[in-house]
Amino acid sequence: MAEDVDIREVGTAPLRRQGTDEHWSVIVSITEAIREAGLEGGGSFRFDPAAVDELGLVPAIGSEETVDGRREPLARNVKHEGADGSTLRLVLPGDVLDALGIDVEEIDWEDPPEVTVWAGDQLLAFEPSSEQTLAVERGDGS
Repeated sequence: MAEDVDIREVGTAPLRRQGTDEHWSVIVSITEAIREAGLEGGGSFRFDPAAVDELGLVPAIGSEETVDGRREPLARNVKHEGADGSTLRLVLPGDVLDALGIDVEEIDWEDPPEVTVWAGDQLLAFEPSSEQTLAVERGDGS
């Protein structure tokens, strides 16, 4: 049974590459969003990339349980990183990036794309960020 969960836009986060040249993952540092989802102490998220067609976002359902990503390829544990472990990060599975229309082979890691992150009660949602241009008249002739 589907449940309505209120979400709010938390912000954007650049994609980052973590690991070796041969074995790397795409991560996002989303401390505020993970806290907003209520999983500051750890846990995991299970992504549903197929939902992007219906929702326009890729949801990730949170759980206080840790997961084995080898057994559950669309689930990832919250990572505590940084000098004091206060930065919360999440690995984005390849299927999620595909659903968002992000080709990892085309990413310029010097200027990586960003994702917009939404959060609610034990829920995150992701969408690709897009820059928008707005033509304004400033009144000074410019």
